[in-house]
Amino acid sequence: MPSSDYTTGGGGALKLKGAGGIDKKKKKKRPKPTTEASTSTSVTTAEPSHTPRRSISPDTAEKEIREASDAPGGGRQKTEAEKRHDEQRRKRLEDRLKKEGIKTHKEKVEELNKYLSGLSEHHDMPKIGPG
Repeated sequence: MPSSDYTTGGGGALKLKGAGGIDKKKKKKRPKPTTEASTSTSVTTAEPSHTPRRSISPDTAEKEIREASDAPGGGRQKTEAEKRHDEQRRKRLEDRLKKEGIKTHKEKVEELNKYLSGLSEHHDMPKIGPG
């Protein structure tokens, strides 16, 4: 039976009519680095003793960066603009904390409820549906 463009295939990838044979590019294999361990019969993988964690908190990351820059000869030096920016950000944070004070979640909710109760009925949610 002759093959036709409209016959059903047995399986595998779909074959579209008129589509040229697009070949996927093959990835090039990287040569393995030659080390003393690779020349022996037992090959061991050399992994660093400390691998950096990917999921660390921003505070921890900032602390590690500061410690690295404080060490003699380690870390990069900040430019004048970066130093000014950090100083301004620190000042803004201090001012905001002084103005707002440190409030508990309960105090924040009470303040929000007081604000919402002072609004007019125009801001109330309309009733939707029966009841």
